[in-house]
Amino acid sequence: MTYRANLQIAALTALIAVGAGAALAKPGDRSQAFSKIDSDANGQITQGEMAAHAAARFAMNDTDSDGFLSADEMQAARAARGGKRAERMLRRFDRDGNGALDAAELEAASARRQGMRGERMMGRLDTDKDGKLSMAEMAAGRDPAKMFERLDADGNGTLSAEEFAKARQHGKRQHGKPASE
Repeated sequence: MTYRANLQIAALTALIAVGAGAALAKPGDRSQAFSKIDSDANGQITQGEMAAHAAARFAMNDTDSDGFLSADEMQAARAARGGKRAERMLRRFDRDGNGALDAAELEAASARRQGMRGERMMGRLDTDKDGKLSMAEMAAGRDPAKMFERLDADGNGTLSAEEFAKARQHGKRQHGKPASE
């Protein structure tokens, strides 16, 4: 494999391992996320399946197909997930209490939450400061083989549904969220 391909696999595997399943399924629906990654439906996820799934997710979110995720593309992907996040957002930002976000409330919420989050992520990962993230920048500092090895509790070289669910719960706790979300 080429150096670039290895970097892409590293970045994509890292993205999957730290909670990409949440982007694929409704909160709490772990079996659907697992089955989407387990492409041969054998009940185990291999590193190859994780890499292939992550590559597909990256390509889906790279709407202009330039090989990079811009801040706008990342925000669009996040907005598409909806679900419980939309409900929490309504509770937090519905200033007039009418059960709906008007344009001003939505704009304020979006600017506050997404703007700060996107700026932090770009500031942390965009090492060449060009305003977009390459696969190499996303992979920097992560070793997908070690991550996979940590998640593979029984050491058989694949992730079971249980190991996958445990990894997702652990990732949510690391980001300050309770495992039940």
